[in-house]
This record gives sequence, C-alpha cells and structure tokens, in this order.
Amino acid sequence: MRDLAVLISRRENFGVVHNGVEEMAECKARRISIHTNKELRSFSGVSKLRSFLVFNKLKTLPSGIKMLRVLDLANAEIVELPNEVVNLFNLRYLNLKGTSVKELPKSISRLLNLQSLDISDTKIEALPREIGKLKNLQYLIVHSHNRNSNDFRIVKGMRVPSKICRLTNLQSVSVIEARNDLIRQIRSITQLTSLGISNVKAADEMDLCDSIQGMTRLRRLLIMVTNEEETLRMDALSSPPCNLQSLVLVGKLEKVPQWFSSLEKLTFLYLHWSRLEEDVLSQIAALPNLARLSLNNAYSGKQMVFRTGFPKLTSLTIRNFPELNEIIIRKSVMPKVQSLYIADCMELETVPTGIEYLENLQELILESVSTQLKNRINLGERMDFEKVQHIPKIYMR
Repeated sequence: MRDLAVLISRRENFGVVHNGVEEMAECKARRISIHTNKELRSFSGVSKLRSFLVFNKLKTLPSGIKMLRVLDLANAEIVELPNEVVNLFNLRYLNLKGTSVKELPKSISRLLNLQSLDISDTKIEALPREIGKLKNLQYLIVHSHNRNSNDFRIVKGMRVPSKICRLTNLQSVSVIEARNDLIRQIRSITQLTSLGISNVKAADEMDLCDSIQGMTRLRRLLIMVTNEEETLRMDALSSPPCNLQSLVLVGKLEKVPQWFSSLEKLTFLYLHWSRLEEDVLSQIAALPNLARLSLNNAYSGKQMVFRTGFPKLTSLTIRNFPELNEIIIRKSVMPKVQSLYIADCMELETVPTGIEYLENLQELILESVSTQLKNRINLGERMDFEKVQHIPKIYMR
C-alpha cells in the first residue's frame, strides 16, 4: 500500500520520496521527503518546492528553495541552523526537534510568516529576544524530555524573553521557564489553548492562578515546580478553564485542589510527585470524560481503593508508590478500563483485589515489582491465577 501511494504521489506531482537509490536530476513535485544519508546534489525544479522533509541524516540543503513553506529537519545531524533558512520568507513550519542545534540566530526574526516552531529536545537553552518579532507565530514547542519516568523532572523548560507575551497569535507554548515577572505577564496571552510552564514556586500561586483564570480557551495545561521539595499551590484558582482536557501537575500538593471535581471535559490527568496524604481518587472518580489517569508518586498511603466511578477510564498507570501494599477495586468501578500498568511498587505483593471485575481489561503490565507478586502469577497460585486468567496479555518486566 505504501509503494502504491508513493507511486501515485510521484505521478501526480504531489510528493516525491528520495531514498538515494537513483540520482534525482529534477523534482517536479512540490513536496520532497529525504530518506538517504547521501549528500544531495543540485537538481532542477527546486523553485517549485513547498515542503522539504528529512527522515534521515542531512548534510546540505538544496539551493534555490526560496518558496519553501515547510522545513522538517527533525533528528538531522546538524549543530547549527543552516544560514539559508533565515532567508525563507515564506516559511510557515520549522522543525528542529532532536537536532544538536545549540542556539537560534538573531536573524530568526526575518521569518515573519513563521507559524510553528519546534525546537524540543535540542541543545538550545534560551530563545533570543528577537523571537518577539515573529508576530504570526502560533505554536512554540521548546521543552526537552527526561526519558526516566522515576525522576522528578520529567521535562526541562526553556528560558524565554518577556517579549514573547507580545505574540498575539500564539496559541500553544510548551514548556517555558517561569523567571522574573513572566507568570504575571503571560496573563495577556488569553488566546492560548495549550500552556506548559516550569520553575514555578509556591509564592507564585496568586499570579499563576490569575493568569490561568483568564485563559478561557485553554485545553492543555502543564505546571511544574522548581524542585521536588517545592510545594505546588493552586487553590486560588476559583474556576479552572471550562474546556480543559489535559492536566499535568508536577510537584508536591498539600491537598487535592477543590476545583478538580469541576473538570468535566478532562480526558487526561497526570499527577507526578504529588505525594498527597489524602485520597485523590474520591475527588476525581465522578469526572465524566476522564479516559487516561497516570499517578506517579502521587500518594503516600499504603492502600489505594477504587470505590466508585471512573465511567470512561480506559488506561490506568500506578507508578513509584514506595509504601503501597494493597490495591482494591470495587465491583462496577472502571468498567471500560483496557490497560493497567503498575511499576516500581515494591511493597505490593498481590495483584489488585477485584481485578477480576475489570471485564474489558486487555493488558496488565507489571514492571519493577516485588518478586512475590511475580511469583504468584508465574507459579499460577490458584487465588491470583483465577483473578487474571481473563486478561489476554500479561507482561512482567
């Protein structure tokens, strides 16, 4: 099917895939996808190119691509932005994700038509002040991921200039560091639909909540504090954005925010390093659209009880609970759950009580759990074997 699609795409001059098998003297299509490590030789027709995508290593860009609108250099082996890029006046989309680029030049301000910039997982630590001149910028992705889920810092934000608040078309930004007066200033970007902000302190509560309160279009929100000992305070948020669909909170919570129960459109909730002493489940069980729930070191208790609710939950992750020794699932709770992932819960010696009630469960993943728990399943002890025999896939790592 792919070969057929590539053939038709080439024939209709929609797009060309260049894998280096044969030399390309001319490109009549407006889109080209590079799948080779070989150095590109000049070819005719580049003035027609609108999209240039790289899915392998890149050494050079073809010359004469002035009308380019899309440039995707994700994971290309480059350490600096090619000089010719800042002259692409018509460029709308620039992706440098996963490259070794260390900084953006001040001349990035020439890309006045740029709408989307992705520099995530690069070596760039700060954006230049000139980024504030990109008035058409809508999507700004600047964070770096931490692949170790057991670390507190799951992402690293980037330093940005205060002029970023002048970008009136900005809709999505993730993840920026809260420095100086930035939290207070971002309240002016009321059109945001997605926001990720790190380096937040407990003292920022009022400014943070005031800013979020005015972002009525917000659908995705990530808040991360400075370190694992810092408290994340958001109680001053009287009413969260009504369209919020995804919420990620990274940091210690003294109590469950009262506004959790009003997140009626929320589909994804991730609590990381919350270390709550009170039961969070009872306050989110009634959320009507919650489909994915991920809890990582979110609760300090020894017992976790799913008493009621979670009508649309399909995926549940319980990770890094050092004291948890029992999980109880009551009948008729989580009727649609399909995936259950339990990891780094060394005190848990038995499968969750009531797991047999999860009739739609398709997979159970156990990772870095106690030897006793693994043995109870491996040895087929009657009690635990009967509980999990209805699950099609069981993985133990």
